[in-house]
Amino acid sequence: MKEAVDDTPYLSSLQSCNRVAREEYTAVQGYFECCDTIIEALRKKLQGVIELSSQTLSEDKMVEDGLTNMLQDLERDYGKLLSKRNANLAKLKRSLDCFNVMLFGRTMAGKSTIREAITRGDGQTIGKGAQRTTRDVKEYEWNNLRIIDTPGFGAYNGQEDTRIAHEILEQSDVVLFMLNSDSIQESTFVELDHVHKLNKPLIFVLNMKKDLENSGNRRRALRSPEKYIFKEEDIQGHTDRLKNLAGRAGINPSTVRIIPIHAQAAFLATVMKGEEGSQLHELSRIDQVLNALIDEVEGNGPIRRVQTFLDSSLHHLDEQSLLILSQRDRLTKLLQQYESSFTRISQWKVKTLRDAPRLLSKEVDVAFKPLVDSVADFVDDHIEDENAAVAWDRHYKSFKITKKVERSIQALAEQVVEELQDFNREMNEGLDITLSFEVAHDGRNFSEFDFKRINGWGSAITGVVSAIAFFNSWNPVGWVAAAVGILFITFSFFSDSRAKKLKEAKSKQRHALLDDIEKGKRKIKANLESWFDTSIYRAVIVPVENNLSLLCQAINGFISELDGTDSQLYTLRHEINFRLLNRVSYIIKKQHFVLPNALKIVRIPGYACYFLISDYFRNSELLWAMSNAMREKIIVVYDTGLDKKISHLYRGLVEKIEISEQDKVSMFAQKRNISKIIGKDHRRIKMVAALCSCEITLVAI
Repeated sequence: MKEAVDDTPYLSSLQSCNRVAREEYTAVQGYFECCDTIIEALRKKLQGVIELSSQTLSEDKMVEDGLTNMLQDLERDYGKLLSKRNANLAKLKRSLDCFNVMLFGRTMAGKSTIREAITRGDGQTIGKGAQRTTRDVKEYEWNNLRIIDTPGFGAYNGQEDTRIAHEILEQSDVVLFMLNSDSIQESTFVELDHVHKLNKPLIFVLNMKKDLENSGNRRRALRSPEKYIFKEEDIQGHTDRLKNLAGRAGINPSTVRIIPIHAQAAFLATVMKGEEGSQLHELSRIDQVLNALIDEVEGNGPIRRVQTFLDSSLHHLDEQSLLILSQRDRLTKLLQQYESSFTRISQWKVKTLRDAPRLLSKEVDVAFKPLVDSVADFVDDHIEDENAAVAWDRHYKSFKITKKVERSIQALAEQVVEELQDFNREMNEGLDITLSFEVAHDGRNFSEFDFKRINGWGSAITGVVSAIAFFNSWNPVGWVAAAVGILFITFSFFSDSRAKKLKEAKSKQRHALLDDIEKGKRKIKANLESWFDTSIYRAVIVPVENNLSLLCQAINGFISELDGTDSQLYTLRHEINFRLLNRVSYIIKKQHFVLPNALKIVRIPGYACYFLISDYFRNSELLWAMSNAMREKIIVVYDTGLDKKISHLYRGLVEKIEISEQDKVSMFAQKRNISKIIGKDHRRIKMVAALCSCEITLVAI
């Protein structure tokens, strides 16, 4: 094993690591302060949208409360991310002078045994059987490195252990990923995926399980290690399995290197003296792991420290951005539903406004028809009656016209309310479907939201409608009797012309009654139309439509502010990525300002980095060295025509490119090249579309 002595490249690299760590810590603090300023500005802008809406929306404040709830949800979830981010930054601060190596792996994979061997411990923390030994984070020092032993993942009821291990991952510069030769299980893929997303360099260590406590087993192992412990077919099988899991997690399988060791032999070598101890140390192959760590520090130590700080800050910034985008996407879904609802209710309002007066007129006609039909008979019966007016009053009341009109009008009012309530139920059912679909298909790295609260305040119509007391403030038919209170004339009849005069009197009296009834009906209809306009249309229908319109405007305001915030966070990510590229290039070339100014950077840490430039730049050697050091493909693209940029990124894979509009691209390619063009989890084609600011349609030929 290599030893660290004064003035070696190893110690010189560690000194550079410490200096770099302090510089990057200060930079990250500044980036986080900018992020907090952006989010605080968003909070104030959203509060402004709420205050503006509250000045125009209904007095029940239902919509205002809903918007406030939305803002509070954002503040709550951002507060959780902020707490997590600041806790991680505090831990990074405590390890500024350390290069951090994390022991990570399943429970009982041999992490504690390795650590005991490296630090020459007494073996007290080494597990026996199936027990979980490391329940807390333990830190040790070896060769000026900080070795962090973490709880294993995959244990029964071990969720808390896994959470603790994940927190430590962010602070680590290199990860020793421990594997057990008993089996490489599916849970390994889940953790590989998590480590890869954090862009942590991995050294895979395969612990070959064979108990050497027994002296006979030790003799056989020492005599034939390749046959007894390090069987080539077993190691190859585990390697193939790991490469398959790594590929699924997005790690290039060709970069996977496994170091097979025997952890127990490494520990026993520290407690057994003499030749047997030396033989066990050699048997364990632990020096291969330690030399790999030393090589990593010497070759890439400062770069790893830069990545630990800047990639960690990018990770937290991405979580914050995803929170904003998640709420923005859900609000967009919500807005689509509300705008559709607004269109429907506007159409319904026009129809109701057109049909209601006709219905009211018809109902009045129907209510009065029996009275109108009875006029002739009444006149015949009462033309000579001195108490005809009293008889007419009794006759009119017997038809109960007032009650009939009231029932009809009440039915109309109830119909309006019922239609609004049915409409509201349909709208909320649509929201339930939309939002539940969004939840089911949005399972990435950000937290789930409580849509019931949105759905609760989203029922703006119901609150408005149910609050109206339709029949407490109007009585449009109470004066019907007065309207048809006819004054009967007392006639003097002469015997010689009695029949003729009686006939003329009857005709005159019938026409007088019918004319007066018609005037009364017109007055009733006019009053009912006025009632409908005031008490139904203006008091119920218009506020519902206005509230929906204002709600759509308020949500649009929210979306606009969220878009602006996302744009600001994108600019901040660009600055961090550009700093990362410049820092890495400086560490490699020992020269400032080697890279040209980047117009745009699209990067998935650990996968690829595309950056757009306008200045001339030809330094393939530097790009190759940066790609190797950062473990991601770095490609420079000139800001030329859209087709040329895409052709450069897909050199040799695309047959033809057609641009139908400014940002609409059809890309034609052979079927055999489609998977290469798309990339793992669609990453490559998404990066190309993002860098070129276009929408790509892929056509197989």
